[in-house]
Amino acid sequence: MIRIPNVTSGTAWRSMRRMQVTTRAATTSSQHGPTSQQPPRRRASPQAPWQPSQQALPTREPSKPTALPWVDFAAPDPTKKAGKPQKITFLCNSFNGLSQRLYLELVSRGHHVTVHENPRGEEMTKAAEADKPDLVLCPFLTRRVPPSLYNNPARPVLIVHPGIPGDRGPSSIDWALKEGATEWGVTVLQAADEMDAGDIWAACKFPVNRQATKSSLYGKEVTKAAALAVQGALEALEQGTPPTPLDYSHPEVKGELRRKLTAEDRQVDWTQPAEDVARVVRACDSQPGAMGLLRLSVQGQLQQHEVLLFGACVEGNRDMVRQLKERAGHATPGDIIARRNSAVLVACKDREDAIWISHLKTPPPQENCPALAGLPQRSSLKLPATSVLPCADVPPLPVSHSDPLPYGTRPETFQDVWTTRQDGVCYVHFDFYNGAMSTDQCKRLEQVLWDAEQDPDCSVVALMGGHNFFSNGIHLNVIESSECAIAESWANITAINDVVKAIFRMRNKVTVSVLQGNAGAGGVMMALAADRVVSHAGVVLNPHYRKMALFGSEYWTYSLPQRVGFPMAEELTTRLQPVLAPEAWDMGMLDDVIGSDAVELNAQIHLKCLRLQAEAGEILRVKRAATSSLWSILEQHRQEELGYMRQCFQDKEYHARRRKFVYH
Repeated sequence: MIRIPNVTSGTAWRSMRRMQVTTRAATTSSQHGPTSQQPPRRRASPQAPWQPSQQALPTREPSKPTALPWVDFAAPDPTKKAGKPQKITFLCNSFNGLSQRLYLELVSRGHHVTVHENPRGEEMTKAAEADKPDLVLCPFLTRRVPPSLYNNPARPVLIVHPGIPGDRGPSSIDWALKEGATEWGVTVLQAADEMDAGDIWAACKFPVNRQATKSSLYGKEVTKAAALAVQGALEALEQGTPPTPLDYSHPEVKGELRRKLTAEDRQVDWTQPAEDVARVVRACDSQPGAMGLLRLSVQGQLQQHEVLLFGACVEGNRDMVRQLKERAGHATPGDIIARRNSAVLVACKDREDAIWISHLKTPPPQENCPALAGLPQRSSLKLPATSVLPCADVPPLPVSHSDPLPYGTRPETFQDVWTTRQDGVCYVHFDFYNGAMSTDQCKRLEQVLWDAEQDPDCSVVALMGGHNFFSNGIHLNVIESSECAIAESWANITAINDVVKAIFRMRNKVTVSVLQGNAGAGGVMMALAADRVVSHAGVVLNPHYRKMALFGSEYWTYSLPQRVGFPMAEELTTRLQPVLAPEAWDMGMLDDVIGSDAVELNAQIHLKCLRLQAEAGEILRVKRAATSSLWSILEQHRQEELGYMRQCFQDKEYHARRRKFVYH
């Protein structure tokens, strides 16, 4: 394994230290962000000394139904609430997005949290005995908690269950989406002998009013509701309020015990309307995937492929679907009738009914990359659909990425890059599956950014990312499936660097990155290339690369220290910890935090952009004045970063960690 150097050791960094005035320092608002190269950082409050709680777990037998302990989903940002500091042990399958969000919010309120990943059986009890916590919290745990742990009345064990009160079973969100639930929620309950049947400490419900996938609902509404419900549970514990026993006769308990979703439940029926098919796919996305049989013609021969389906989007142009089916000889349900970029269009029940599928899962192709020699082979990998099936004979269906849609709308077709315009503001959306950006996607996004740069009618360009993720950097699944992972890694990092360069290149526009969702690795650094960076309070950032044994690129050695200073840039990229948006604003990484979620952010972002438009003259004046020296500095950073990345791509540690990640 190669040694990844300290981030401040490069010549580009040293030259930056000698610069007395930087572009970023001159153009950043003093109200929201850093005003110097190394801004003062207001750290979160230090964790208070822990004092063991002597309070026993309260219980009671209610004589009549009492109101459930609901927490309002529209409540203020939970990070602003504070209570008595507690020592908390986390038990979770993995430190996923929801676990990270809860961890960061609890720490920001002064709690001391210790995380244990992937514990089994009595390992959970031993972890709690070693930590000696006030309480144990299980934010993402699918294994049974041992009785030796939850039978201790002085140490509550709370389960975060992604379902409404009364819901029980391992497929909660799956069933909710499959059956078209219009309301769902999160329940924080006491661990008990029967799984998900413990007393209720807090619950939070929310409307399901968008076409969300399981992973999207989990990452957005469920995560926010979990943060609110956990805060409600902690307040109940502190106040001595007892939990409410689960009682199915209670009028507010509307959930039920449901079995695990089976393969038969996940099978799509192409003879059903496209929206019904899409609902099944969304209920199983991103894991384990819906199942379906696809047909396509390859060199005149009909082929059938049993695959797992992901990324469903109902085609809104019904006239076009009818024409495509007629052109294909009156295609039958399950036939692939068109392709666009990496997605395929599949015929459904009616003559004018079809659905796009962006990703499929089947056994990967044979590998010929020397860097993978000796590493274990796996049987299946989720990939863009046209990379999985032989689609060369399927007619392409192009779409213009640069023709703007009406403001506030999204395409009624599969389109992962699109723009809207309003009042001189160009909004560039790039909604890539799981936030991963392949080489091809980067090139298409770069072209759209170039078009926006040439548009004389817009003065502000807002980089919107996607609803679920802003960006997570290079596409590790595509790299893993390529014939040579080294070559594809290099092509991908070069392409995403070109996207970042296109953002820097907009000297005639004010650029603003709008983080509707989380961002990681190169996705964070790409956002920092804009003149302003804003998000909502629930966004979690992971500004580091080393878990993948990479040095990183995307010009981060320039952008990150410009915003947070050299010491903090070093800490962020080496400690490998997530950062919640309010803390990122504190340290200068973000310029503004607007609202508690993506809905509130989107409701206010246009006004924010109009304010930037009013400041455009001064911002652009400073940008243009710095242009002469900026390009040589940026190129120096790029080449130095790529030099390290070339070494990383040739090291087996990167390939081993990537393989473990994509097959996790």
